[in-house]
Amino acid sequence: MPELPEVENVGRALLENLRGRRLTGMTVRFGGVLEPSPRAVRRVLVGARLTDLHRRGKYLILHFERQDGKPAYLMVHLRMTGQIFILDGYIPDNHVHVMLDFEGLPVHYRDIRKFGRLTLVEDGYQPAAMAHIGPDMLTVRPREWLERIAGRLAPVKACLLDQGIASGLGNIYVDESLFLARVHPLARPIDMDEATLREVLRRAKQVLRLAIRHGGTTFMNFTNFRGRPGNFRRKLRVYGRAGQECRDCGATLEKITVAGRGTVFCPGCQGEPGEA
Repeated sequence: MPELPEVENVGRALLENLRGRRLTGMTVRFGGVLEPSPRAVRRVLVGARLTDLHRRGKYLILHFERQDGKPAYLMVHLRMTGQIFILDGYIPDNHVHVMLDFEGLPVHYRDIRKFGRLTLVEDGYQPAAMAHIGPDMLTVRPREWLERIAGRLAPVKACLLDQGIASGLGNIYVDESLFLARVHPLARPIDMDEATLREVLRRAKQVLRLAIRHGGTTFMNFTNFRGRPGNFRRKLRVYGRAGQECRDCGATLEKITVAGRGTVFCPGCQGEPGEA
């Protein structure tokens, strides 16, 4: 699933390539990815100019100015396998569900599992459809972070995956953040002191910023706006490396399941759950 760094890179590319362009055409091959309906999206957005973009967690909200001067907003959630890209000479395959024409520049929405959604919303920053989403992990302030996570009884890994606490982290970057913070994934926030919780937040932001600089992480489907894979995979310390040696201490990395997700950690660097 694309996480915050991958979505951030898509958003930056959208603005760089499309800001100021009008959406002049839309071809729909599978209308289920458009909400409330393909007809509604076409009626509101065709002819509108892309003016800005806002990202919160794993969501993008595209800001348009309609021909009548009114604003319109399209929320994009890529979910498991959604992709947005342009490729010279690209011939759409069966997984391309929507093709957007920005004054002659074709933009494709491709989604193998069809879980992603492009949704008209009423606000460019706080739409009702995102009321359940917490503050962005990159911008949440430490005090707010502590108020949201301190005292939680669930494992810290589960809390970091909970988009209602703070949004943007997924399985890859949670494992990487906890490794750098030297915190066991089963440790509970209620048992952790303030300094440790602040360190988890600091490391999470560090990992996200580094991943953004490297274009995100590609294991299966993610590609950037130009169809290229992310390069952060080479920087991973624990995720996807179960059974291999820890690059810091030499211990064998272990894999367990936390909150239903495969979780890799170092028993040497991250200790026991009660030690955080």
